[in-house]
Amino acid sequence: METVLSDIRLIDYPYFSNERSSLLKNSLFEKGVTEIYSFGKVEIGSDRAIGKGNTSIIFLGKYKHEKVSIKIERSDSERKGSLKKEASFLIKANENGVGPKIYDYEDNYIIMEYVEGNLLIEGKFDRADIFDISRQCNALDKAGINHRQIQGGKHIICGKKNVIIDFEKAHFSNNPKNVTSFLSMCFLSDCLVRERIKKIFNFKEDWIKSVLKEYKSNSNIEDLISNIQ
Repeated sequence: METVLSDIRLIDYPYFSNERSSLLKNSLFEKGVTEIYSFGKVEIGSDRAIGKGNTSIIFLGKYKHEKVSIKIERSDSERKGSLKKEASFLIKANENGVGPKIYDYEDNYIIMEYVEGNLLIEGKFDRADIFDISRQCNALDKAGINHRQIQGGKHIICGKKNVIIDFEKAHFSNNPKNVTSFLSMCFLSDCLVRERIKKIFNFKEDWIKSVLKEYKSNSNIEDLISNIQ
Protein backbone atom coordinates (compact mmCIF):
# COMPACT_ATOMS: atom_id res chain seq x y z
CA MET A 1 0.00 0.00 0.00
CA GLU A 2 1.33 3.44 -0.94
CA THR A 3 1.86 6.17 1.63
CA VAL A 4 2.87 9.72 0.89
CA LEU A 5 6.60 10.41 1.15
CA SER A 6 7.20 11.59 4.71
CA ASP A 7 10.13 13.86 3.81
CA ILE A 8 9.97 15.62 0.44
CA ARG A 9 13.70 16.41 0.71
CA LEU A 10 14.36 12.79 -0.27
CA ILE A 11 13.65 13.59 -3.92
CA ASP A 12 16.94 15.48 -3.83
CA TYR A 13 18.86 12.26 -3.25
CA PRO A 14 21.46 12.01 -1.76
CA TYR A 15 22.05 15.63 -0.64
CA PHE A 16 18.48 16.24 0.64
CA SER A 17 18.66 20.01 0.23
CA ASN A 18 15.56 22.10 0.92
CA GLU A 19 16.26 24.30 -2.10
CA ARG A 20 16.57 21.65 -4.80
CA SER A 21 13.83 19.42 -3.40
CA SER A 22 11.47 22.41 -3.31
CA LEU A 23 12.33 23.34 -6.91
CA LEU A 24 11.81 19.75 -8.04
CA LYS A 25 8.51 19.40 -6.20
CA ASN A 26 7.15 22.67 -7.57
CA SER A 27 8.13 21.74 -11.12
CA LEU A 28 6.64 18.24 -10.84
CA PHE A 29 3.39 19.52 -9.39
CA GLU A 30 3.13 22.18 -12.09
CA LYS A 31 3.37 19.37 -14.63
CA GLY A 32 0.41 17.56 -13.04
CA VAL A 33 1.95 15.35 -10.36
CA THR A 34 -0.28 15.38 -7.27
CA GLU A 35 1.47 12.87 -4.97
CA ILE A 36 4.91 11.33 -4.46
CA TYR A 37 4.84 8.08 -2.51
CA SER A 38 7.07 6.07 -0.22
CA PHE A 39 6.91 2.77 -2.08
CA GLY A 40 9.32 0.16 -3.40
CA LYS A 41 12.26 -2.02 -2.48
CA VAL A 42 14.85 0.71 -1.89
CA GLU A 43 15.02 1.99 1.67
CA ILE A 44 15.89 5.66 2.25
CA GLY A 45 15.65 6.22 5.96
CA SER A 46 12.04 5.52 6.92
CA ASP A 47 10.86 5.98 3.32
CA ARG A 48 11.19 3.91 0.16
CA ALA A 49 11.80 4.30 -3.57
CA ILE A 50 11.14 2.03 -6.55
CA GLY A 51 14.75 2.01 -7.69
CA LYS A 52 18.11 3.70 -7.42
CA GLY A 53 21.12 3.82 -9.72
CA ASN A 54 24.33 5.80 -10.15
CA THR A 55 22.62 8.71 -11.89
CA SER A 56 18.99 8.66 -10.75
CA ILE A 57 16.39 7.61 -8.23
CA ILE A 58 12.84 6.52 -9.05
CA PHE A 59 9.72 7.22 -6.99
CA LEU A 60 6.12 6.15 -7.41
CA GLY A 61 3.79 9.08 -7.95
CA LYS A 62 0.33 10.08 -9.09
CA TYR A 63 -0.06 12.07 -12.28
CA LYS A 64 -3.52 13.06 -13.52
CA HIS A 65 -5.10 10.11 -11.65
CA GLU A 66 -2.53 7.64 -13.02
CA LYS A 67 0.26 5.84 -11.17
CA VAL A 68 3.59 6.92 -12.61
CA SER A 69 7.29 6.38 -12.17
CA ILE A 70 9.16 9.61 -11.52
CA LYS A 71 12.83 9.26 -12.43
CA ILE A 72 14.88 12.06 -10.89
CA GLU A 73 18.51 12.86 -11.55
CA ARG A 74 20.62 12.33 -8.44
CA SER A 75 22.16 15.48 -7.02
CA ASP A 76 25.57 13.75 -7.10
CA SER A 77 25.26 12.38 -10.64
CA GLU A 78 28.43 12.61 -12.69
CA ARG A 79 26.41 12.46 -15.91
CA LYS A 80 24.37 15.65 -15.73
CA GLY A 81 21.76 15.86 -18.47
CA SER A 82 21.55 12.11 -19.00
CA LEU A 83 17.80 12.08 -18.26
CA LYS A 84 17.09 14.63 -20.96
CA LYS A 85 18.92 12.36 -23.40
CA GLU A 86 17.03 9.34 -22.09
CA ALA A 87 13.71 11.13 -22.56
CA SER A 88 14.51 11.76 -26.23
CA PHE A 89 15.20 8.05 -26.80
CA LEU A 90 12.10 7.06 -24.85
CA ILE A 91 9.96 9.32 -27.03
CA LYS A 92 11.40 7.66 -30.14
CA ALA A 93 10.91 4.20 -28.63
CA ASN A 94 7.28 5.04 -27.79
CA GLU A 95 6.72 6.01 -31.43
CA ASN A 96 7.66 2.43 -32.26
CA GLY A 97 5.50 0.81 -29.57
CA VAL A 98 8.34 0.20 -27.13
CA GLY A 99 9.08 1.34 -23.58
CA PRO A 100 7.01 2.80 -20.77
CA LYS A 101 4.83 5.66 -21.97
CA ILE A 102 6.47 9.02 -21.33
CA TYR A 103 4.12 11.71 -20.04
CA ASP A 104 6.42 14.68 -19.49
CA TYR A 105 9.99 15.57 -18.64
CA GLU A 106 12.46 18.31 -17.80
CA ASP A 107 16.25 18.31 -17.82
CA ASN A 108 16.46 16.54 -14.44
CA TYR A 109 13.41 14.26 -14.32
CA ILE A 110 11.08 12.07 -16.38
CA ILE A 111 7.43 11.32 -15.62
CA MET A 112 6.48 8.01 -17.20
CA GLU A 113 4.12 5.06 -17.00
CA TYR A 114 4.47 2.87 -13.92
CA VAL A 115 4.82 -0.73 -15.05
CA GLU A 116 4.07 -3.55 -12.63
CA GLY A 117 5.75 -6.92 -12.98
CA ASN A 118 8.93 -8.90 -12.41
CA LEU A 119 12.29 -8.32 -13.99
CA LEU A 120 13.12 -10.82 -16.73
CA ILE A 121 16.16 -11.92 -14.74
CA GLU A 122 13.82 -13.19 -12.01
CA GLY A 123 12.73 -15.93 -14.39
CA LYS A 124 8.96 -15.47 -14.40
CA PHE A 125 8.33 -15.58 -18.14
CA ASP A 126 7.16 -18.00 -20.83
CA ARG A 127 7.71 -18.61 -24.54
CA ALA A 128 5.20 -15.96 -25.59
CA ASP A 129 7.04 -13.38 -23.49
CA ILE A 130 10.34 -14.18 -25.20
CA PHE A 131 8.75 -13.80 -28.64
CA ASP A 132 7.03 -10.54 -27.64
CA ILE A 133 10.26 -9.06 -26.29
CA SER A 134 12.10 -10.19 -29.43
CA ARG A 135 9.58 -8.27 -31.56
CA GLN A 136 10.06 -5.18 -29.40
CA CYS A 137 13.83 -5.50 -29.81
CA ASN A 138 13.29 -5.75 -33.56
CA ALA A 139 11.23 -2.53 -33.47
CA LEU A 140 14.17 -0.81 -31.78
CA ASP A 141 16.55 -2.27 -34.38
CA LYS A 142 14.41 -0.87 -37.17
CA ALA A 143 14.27 2.52 -35.45
CA GLY A 144 18.07 2.58 -35.25
CA ILE A 145 18.10 2.62 -31.44
CA ASN A 146 20.68 0.47 -29.69
CA HIS A 147 19.57 0.01 -26.06
CA ARG A 148 23.00 -1.34 -24.97
CA GLN A 149 21.71 -2.92 -21.73
CA ILE A 150 19.29 -5.51 -23.09
CA GLN A 151 21.71 -8.36 -22.45
CA GLY A 152 21.62 -7.98 -18.66
CA GLY A 153 17.99 -9.02 -18.18
CA LYS A 154 17.54 -6.25 -15.60
CA HIS A 155 15.94 -3.77 -17.98
CA ILE A 156 12.93 -5.79 -19.09
CA ILE A 157 9.75 -6.10 -17.01
CA CYS A 158 7.45 -9.07 -17.53
CA GLY A 159 3.94 -8.55 -16.20
CA LYS A 160 0.53 -7.98 -17.72
CA LYS A 161 2.62 -6.62 -20.55
CA ASN A 162 6.32 -6.82 -21.32
CA VAL A 163 8.18 -3.52 -21.24
CA ILE A 164 11.78 -2.62 -22.03
CA ILE A 165 12.88 0.08 -19.59
CA ASP A 166 15.83 2.36 -18.88
CA PHE A 167 17.06 4.01 -22.08
CA GLU A 168 19.73 6.00 -20.25
CA LYS A 169 22.63 4.45 -22.17
CA ALA A 170 20.85 4.11 -25.51
CA HIS A 171 22.31 5.60 -28.67
CA PHE A 172 21.51 5.74 -32.35
CA SER A 173 23.30 3.19 -34.49
CA ASN A 174 23.42 2.06 -38.10
CA ASN A 175 23.84 -1.46 -36.78
CA PRO A 176 21.75 -1.87 -33.60
CA LYS A 177 22.00 -5.24 -31.89
CA ASN A 178 18.96 -5.46 -29.62
CA VAL A 179 17.57 -8.73 -30.99
CA THR A 180 20.91 -10.51 -31.17
CA SER A 181 21.94 -9.23 -27.72
CA PHE A 182 18.64 -10.30 -26.18
CA LEU A 183 18.50 -13.77 -27.71
CA SER A 184 22.21 -14.39 -27.13
CA MET A 185 21.58 -13.72 -23.46
CA CYS A 186 18.59 -16.06 -23.47
CA PHE A 187 20.11 -18.98 -25.34
CA LEU A 188 23.90 -18.66 -25.27
CA SER A 189 25.01 -16.84 -22.13
CA ASP A 190 25.72 -18.34 -18.74
CA CYS A 191 23.03 -16.52 -16.76
CA LEU A 192 19.85 -17.02 -14.73
CA VAL A 193 17.63 -16.22 -17.71
CA ARG A 194 19.15 -19.08 -19.70
CA GLU A 195 18.41 -21.53 -16.88
CA ARG A 196 14.71 -20.74 -17.28
CA ILE A 197 15.02 -20.82 -21.09
CA LYS A 198 16.33 -24.39 -20.91
CA LYS A 199 13.09 -25.43 -19.22
CA ILE A 200 10.78 -24.01 -21.87
CA PHE A 201 12.74 -24.40 -25.13
CA ASN A 202 14.42 -27.38 -26.74
CA PHE A 203 17.40 -26.02 -28.66
CA LYS A 204 20.99 -26.51 -29.73
CA GLU A 205 23.45 -23.67 -29.43
CA ASP A 206 24.84 -24.09 -32.94
CA TRP A 207 21.33 -23.82 -34.36
CA ILE A 208 20.64 -20.62 -32.40
CA LYS A 209 23.91 -19.14 -33.64
CA SER A 210 22.95 -19.88 -37.24
CA VAL A 211 19.49 -18.36 -36.76
CA LEU A 212 20.97 -15.18 -35.27
CA LYS A 213 23.48 -14.97 -38.12
CA GLU A 214 20.61 -15.15 -40.60
CA TYR A 215 18.74 -12.42 -38.73
CA LYS A 216 21.77 -10.16 -38.98
CA SER A 217 21.57 -10.47 -42.76
CA ASN A 218 17.82 -9.91 -43.23
CA SER A 219 16.34 -8.50 -39.95
CA ASN A 220 13.28 -10.73 -40.45
CA ILE A 221 11.99 -11.23 -36.92
CA GLU A 222 9.10 -13.53 -37.88
CA ASP A 223 11.43 -15.94 -39.63
CA LEU A 224 13.70 -15.91 -36.61
CA ILE A 225 10.82 -16.62 -34.22
CA SER A 226 9.49 -19.43 -36.37
CA ASN A 227 12.95 -21.01 -36.37
CA ILE A 228 13.22 -21.11 -32.56
CA GLN A 229 9.67 -22.27 -31.86
